[in-house]
Amino acid sequence: MQSRRIFIAGLLTSLGSASVAQPAGGAFVGTWKGDVPGIGEATLIISAVGGDGRVEGRMEFALQGFVSTFADKADSVKRTNQGTVSDGTLTIEAALGGRYVLRRTADGLSGRYIRSSTMDVPVTLRKS
Repeated sequence: MQSRRIFIAGLLTSLGSASVAQPAGGAFVGTWKGDVPGIGEATLIISAVGGDGRVEGRMEFALQGFVSTFADKADSVKRTNQGTVSDGTLTIEAALGGRYVLRRTADGLSGRYIRSSTMDVPVTLRKS
């Protein structure tokens, strides 16, 4: 009887720990705001990061009210981006072309937006 209680207590403890633990992508979940030089005010909303690192959510740009959602691939007609988290880096293939490469920092997301040879700018987004 005593061993059964110890087993159940251990099981409950491990379940509690598992529910608190977050995958590495969990640090990217949230609403992030900032300015992309040459494009303008941007809001990145990440609602979830799947076990495969795929991002769910959307990007919103104040300029002309452009909104794009995350999907399996970037598509300008469908207004979809492809976002993945791997090794602590969020990479977004953007609907309008180019790629965001962002790392999680203590106070936000920082990195670059690169579009062919025409644009390579620093990007910093803060959690709101």
